[in-house]
Amino acid sequence: MAKRTKLIPQETRPGPSCPIAADLVDETAGRIAAFLSLGFLALVVWRGWGWGVLALAGDFALRASGRPAFSPVARTAGALRRLSGLSARTINAGPKRFAASVGFLFSLAIGLVLLAGLRTLGVGLAIVLGFCAGLEAFFGFCLACQVHPWLPWIRGRAVRPLPVGIDEPAI
Repeated sequence: MAKRTKLIPQETRPGPSCPIAADLVDETAGRIAAFLSLGFLALVVWRGWGWGVLALAGDFALRASGRPAFSPVARTAGALRRLSGLSARTINAGPKRFAASVGFLFSLAIGLVLLAGLRTLGVGLAIVLGFCAGLEAFFGFCLACQVHPWLPWIRGRAVRPLPVGIDEPAI
């Protein structure tokens, strides 16, 4: 007799679940913004200007919070896109905001590390951020956008501590 095996449902893997956010952003301007951010990052890290990287962090914070109208980099990128005659390509804003949040965290860390005098660590972090910005600017590949769909799945799999007293022996 054949032994019956119990079927276990397959785990649900993450994937794009659009719409992620209610609004859209211009991907073409986003690539130009990545190029501008990369150039500014390279300049201020090369000069050792931690305050300049903190200014970039502020710009990333504006973009991450959904206020690109106040972001000098986003405004310049939009103007350059219009002046160059490139067409707008709209995509969902959720992954791009997450990418801007990651850029904010990296820029904040780089700026604080440079101001603390830890240049080697600052340059190392800047290389990571610059690599990601370069992927977006030159190839249209947003690494943080690829990670974004996995976040709900990761949160759902996170280990949660047991309430106090559950594992304690009875007295």
